[in-house]
Amino acid sequence: MTRNLLHGSAPGSALSSGNRPQRLVVPFLACVLVAPSVGAATASAQEAASSKGQSSIEAELEVRRRIMAHPEQPEIYLELADLQVTRGAADEAVATLVASSNRFLGADEPKKAVLVLNKAVEMRPDDAELQFLLGKAHTQNRDFEAAEAPLRRAIELGSEDPSPLVYLGAILWESGRMAEAEPVYRQAIEATDRAFMPLSQLGRLLLWQGQFEDATLLLQEAAQKNPRDVGTLFDLAEALRGSNQIEAAIATYRRVVLLAPRMNKAHYGLAMLLARQGDREGSKAEFEIYNQGILAAEEGNRMAEIQDGEVDRAGLMLRQGQVEEAIAHLEGLEETVEVLLARAQAYRAAGDLEAALESLQRAVALDPSRQDVRQLVASIRMEMAQGQ
Repeated sequence: MTRNLLHGSAPGSALSSGNRPQRLVVPFLACVLVAPSVGAATASAQEAASSKGQSSIEAELEVRRRIMAHPEQPEIYLELADLQVTRGAADEAVATLVASSNRFLGADEPKKAVLVLNKAVEMRPDDAELQFLLGKAHTQNRDFEAAEAPLRRAIELGSEDPSPLVYLGAILWESGRMAEAEPVYRQAIEATDRAFMPLSQLGRLLLWQGQFEDATLLLQEAAQKNPRDVGTLFDLAEALRGSNQIEAAIATYRRVVLLAPRMNKAHYGLAMLLARQGDREGSKAEFEIYNQGILAAEEGNRMAEIQDGEVDRAGLMLRQGQVEEAIAHLEGLEETVEVLLARAQAYRAAGDLEAALESLQRAVALDPSRQDVRQLVASIRMEMAQGQ
């Protein structure tokens, strides 16, 4: 709700009253003797303004010192933004809120990012970029219902960035509204001049719906744009198998296991198709790799419980602003999807987007089904493109 900052005269005030006040007669000499000079009045006003400005600066410095001591507390950033607004620096206040939201998203604390971005959007409700950032924060928090409104608002405002379309398609899909997600993805494909991410996402959506031939065409185009994306290649192999293009499916599965030797379901799919083609030896070999992978996964589950505790410890370091310590801790852990995801968040908090993207790509190779990881890959790539 927009507050009206222009107020009329208060009812019953001297300016609004119909009764004219009595005129006070003051001798001229008394005015000369009592009234201060214009120069003195101006100097007094300047001193008051200077004092007020100095007080405001000191207040901001104090808040900034508190931010350095407690960077994990969003309330302090809100306080700083309020002080900046008070001195007429609204642009600076929004920049403060956006920078703090990026920090919280990088530290995997989307709820805090939502808190500060709500304030920024309240200040500028018609800013498409702010609406998108709020929608992205809700998405990372997996609050898809809350994410929808700001993403649609960003699109309505005519955002030049196609990212809101990609995110809107993703949250509709995650919410089970696949029929609504499909046209949004198609709009994103056209808006991005047929970019990899919306092609891959729509192809996978159609694959899940059993539309194998249409999925194959989209996934083939996506794979041409990014031939080393294991998730897209696996989806393409599945679509080819579904559309009964067996030889092409086998060749694609082989590309997947070459890039990601530990992807068990790719070995299983390949084994099944080789058996169907009568290649018993080849099928047996792939089944052995698959079974070994299952045994390793069971052992990995036991180790994962230990790893989860270490990842939580790194998350605490990030929340306390100990970014370098968190990175060093995570780099000493065995690479699992969760560890790689945590590393990416830590690198992102440190401003190293290339290292964050590399970690996420390795996480996708380990588990292409993780939609949240693939969305983060898209988010990082867009941040890198915007920074160029």
